[in-house]
Amino acid sequence: MTTGLFGLTGLGALLHLAVHSIWLSVITTFFPALGASLHGAIAQSEAHRLGTTSEGLVGRLEGAIDRVRAATRASASGGEVAPLKVSIRHAIALILEEHKDWYLLVQPHRLHLA
Repeated sequence: MTTGLFGLTGLGALLHLAVHSIWLSVITTFFPALGASLHGAIAQSEAHRLGTTSEGLVGRLEGAIDRVRAATRASASGGEVAPLKVSIRHAIALILEEHKDWYLLVQPHRLHLA
């Protein structure tokens, strides 16, 4: 949508070179402002959603840490490592789920992460 508004702005600017109209001036100032505000609102909404899910992740990761610690103690005393592997896989799955959400947010912007 913002790309379309940018295109209309460019078209209005080109037309404004040949035809001097108040409406073309309005179009070439209004559409960029509208596009920027829509883009900002969408980005803020997505950041808010990710912030909310990240806050929820804190509790789930604390639970996963407790399960890993309990499984570590159990495997140290009983020698059974299968429950420890399961609890570690669960913790990794939580982290990867959060990573996927952040990746989907950043990927369209083609940001180069160092």
